[in-house]
Amino acid sequence: MKEPINGLFGKVYDENGEQLQSTQEFESQVEFEKVEYTVPGKFLKSHKVMSGTASGNFSAHKLDSRLQRKIAENPTAKYNYVGKLKEPTIDGEEAILFLGVSFDGTTLLNYNVEDMVETDFDFTFDDYRYLSSMT
Repeated sequence: MKEPINGLFGKVYDENGEQLQSTQEFESQVEFEKVEYTVPGKFLKSHKVMSGTASGNFSAHKLDSRLQRKIAENPTAKYNYVGKLKEPTIDGEEAILFLGVSFDGTTLLNYNVEDMVETDFDFTFDDYRYLSSMT
């Protein structure tokens, strides 16, 4: 019987192979754009995937301003990131390379005196490649 995977062991690596140590959450998705068409004699409409849009987001505890500054100073830059998920008690690892990551914006400064500072990063990406996957 397989056990659920614990997100505690998820990691994100930047374009230089350095782990983003403070990442708390990471999510990516591909949304398919479909067209609807009618088939003669068929009551229900049919659908065909025509293209897709890839996006994601992650949140991190603020340790420094390097990433926010990099985004703010060069908003048109694109990067490659790797997301990994591997729990020590489960065989296998899931690793995905995200190509052409472009950030939607960046928070320059935020805080709440009662909380640790956390920053959210929304992004799109141009392509992805599975480096490994759990079976």
